[in-house]
Amino acid sequence: MVKVERETLDGEQVVRVTFGHWSGVCIFLMLWLAGWSFGCCKLFVGLLAKPFEFGQFLFALPFFAGEILVAGMILLMIFGRTVITFRREGGTKFTGVGRFGFTKEFSFPVKGEICTDELVHHGGKGGPRTIYRLVVKTKFDVDGPFAIYDSTDPGIIHTLCEAAKEVAVTAGEPPSTEKSSDELATEESRMERYDYELLSGKPPRGISMSRDIEGRIVVVLRRVRWTLALFLALVMAGFATFFLCEFADVPILVKIAFGVAMLLPLIHFLYMLFGKRTLTLDHGNGMIFSGVGPIGLRRRFEYGTSFDVKIVASSLWNNNEQMNELLVLKPGGTPQRICASWPNDVKPYLVALLRHPGSVPTSSSGMR
Repeated sequence: MVKVERETLDGEQVVRVTFGHWSGVCIFLMLWLAGWSFGCCKLFVGLLAKPFEFGQFLFALPFFAGEILVAGMILLMIFGRTVITFRREGGTKFTGVGRFGFTKEFSFPVKGEICTDELVHHGGKGGPRTIYRLVVKTKFDVDGPFAIYDSTDPGIIHTLCEAAKEVAVTAGEPPSTEKSSDELATEESRMERYDYELLSGKPPRGISMSRDIEGRIVVVLRRVRWTLALFLALVMAGFATFFLCEFADVPILVKIAFGVAMLLPLIHFLYMLFGKRTLTLDHGNGMIFSGVGPIGLRRRFEYGTSFDVKIVASSLWNNNEQMNELLVLKPGGTPQRICASWPNDVKPYLVALLRHPGSVPTSSSGMR
């Protein structure tokens, strides 16, 4: 059920929309958790009944972590809520149970139009899935419209859109679909100014950039995911210790199969800690690399000042976020799609770099 409340705070009109997260999946999760909890209890009693063994403890950690994670999901579905508060120039989003949760602030882009759109997600076993979004579109959307909230329920998005329009002030007219030559020239000038502002400031988080005396530009992205890497290390260590202790006398082929099965999470673990992504621009010849040290995947492409570079939506999804990609259009050539797996927040910077590679000085910028 969606609840809409209107009130006045400090002379400002505020609209608050509250809704829950109930889903039929909750019933399945509760049944699954009942059996899982029984197994976890037996595992816990077994740990207490024996002398402490570090290997057994590591083996049990993923099972207890799954218990906590699924229990939290059930609590959020039954008792959780999302509260979105709209004000004149922005608002807040809260998701949690009671007073415990996460709050995020947002502001409306100026000269924009508050509206809805939809994206079709083709991944997963359930077939295509439509995601509806509350967005603010402006005349100068470099990396797509500003998304406020998304859901698979179109009714919630419609209610949020009406509430936002009731109080929001975006200080401008909705963008026109028809543009004159003067408007196109003005937009191109604005895009160039935006690009130069990005390149003159600090690179995005985790980005380092260098340019040698020959003019070759190398962009390196490193973002270490410590929490996930630690969890994956504990899981691998637990399974490996349990296997070696309990199945020390199994045939050598079984041990080899176990080693091969552990190879994929080990590679992922190494990539999370030591992996990097690089974008190399060498006088019209570009190369993208993703891997650890010299080992990884490489892809080459072409770029140039006569090329058109845009940010478009890709078919790749990561944690319910649709990833964008860079579309490099060569006059009379085949479009090239690159950098879909790179974080979305660094792609406007990469676009500016591809459009104006000559504006980068011969110096280095450290990661931040």
